[in-house]
Amino acid sequence: MSKKIFFMAEKKSYVFQVRPHHVDFQSNVTLDSLVGFFLGAAERNADEFGFGLLNLQERNYTWVLSRFVLEMSRMPVDTELLRIETWIQDVNVTFTTRVMQVSDESGQVIGHASTSWAMLDMDTRQSVLLNTIPELNAYRVGDDIPLGVPTRIPNVKGEIENTFKVKYSDIDINRHANTMHYIQWIEDCFSIDYYAGHRLKRFEINFLRELVFGDGGDVYRETKAENDFLFQIVAHEKGKVCRARMLFEEI
Repeated sequence: MSKKIFFMAEKKSYVFQVRPHHVDFQSNVTLDSLVGFFLGAAERNADEFGFGLLNLQERNYTWVLSRFVLEMSRMPVDTELLRIETWIQDVNVTFTTRVMQVSDESGQVIGHASTSWAMLDMDTRQSVLLNTIPELNAYRVGDDIPLGVPTRIPNVKGEIENTFKVKYSDIDINRHANTMHYIQWIEDCFSIDYYAGHRLKRFEINFLRELVFGDGGDVYRETKAENDFLFQIVAHEKGKVCRARMLFEEI
């Protein structure tokens, strides 16, 4: 990177407040908003350490999220302050693993997340070998969290529960559909009544290929076990683009 940063490898914490536009009809934070807080902490930390999006764009590179998993003991509520601690757990040739821990205002840990990232060359749309950027390893902390690393979700069967069309408001700085829109398409596979009686406990998502403006397709849902669901987003022209899992518990 062209910007020289002199931080030691360490964990960093960032504070977020849940606002009315982050919550659902029960005043619980929505899954897409919660994921947005986690990714916001990752973005701020990468910026501090000199390998955020603006720094990468000097070389026409960008970060893309490959896999994400979270577990929550409870969902945050409206107006709540959250502290998200994040650090780089591992760096290998193709992917880097970043983990996060979220605490409430009392300091109680209420959840964890683990993410797997690749660096993309914006010209070729191919992955950049991370061993060509040795400074990333300088920020590796290595400490584990109870969640473990994101894993591969198997192929999904099931029925179509939602459809989508990628439009202008779905597109992010990388010129592809934003992560939160994939999650919203999946969240919308359930009724309000189901959400009224269930709390999300675990969420996983694997990204297989990118969606761009004009792409459309279907969201398939398969029941793996009671309150345990698998999803597959399939684009009409590109085939399978994403797999996910949502695990709920009754309330």
